[in-house]
Amino acid sequence: MSGSQLMSETATEQPVSTVNFADGTEASVAFLTAALGTAPEQFLESEIEACTNVTARYSWGGTALVLDVWEPAGFVVTFGDPSFNGFALQSSGDFSVGDNAQAFFDALPAEQAFDDNADNSGPFIYDKVADASPWGEDNAYGGAALMQPGGVVSRIVSPETARAFYC
Repeated sequence: MSGSQLMSETATEQPVSTVNFADGTEASVAFLTAALGTAPEQFLESEIEACTNVTARYSWGGTALVLDVWEPAGFVVTFGDPSFNGFALQSSGDFSVGDNAQAFFDALPAEQAFDDNADNSGPFIYDKVADASPWGEDNAYGGAALMQPGGVVSRIVSPETARAFYC
């Protein structure tokens, strides 16, 4: 997953198919269902307690892979585990939840390696993909990974800004 698309690959890292987040929620759900070989568990707004802006949720493996529909801004895909059903869930930077991405973070240009957490909860690693985020904020970053102190990645989200980590 990058800040702008999902991609499936073979075991030898050859691309199989992609879907752009700009193609919408239904296209991303269909892509993930086909790529993972299983339909998601679906939740309605009344069943979701985490966030008042989330109106629907698609979940593969509990919290392993979740697609939340946010109104009115679109949707967010979250990787909460390194894999699901034997499929690796990785960022475009080739790291997964649980990996130590400190070296990747340290090698980024300053505008992509930004730690805005003064509470010592760890920096965000951003993926620059656009001139504006889907929220209309002045932010050119479309995907982010949250690193805990020491460099271990706790979650990866896209095509969202860091707002998804607070929900």
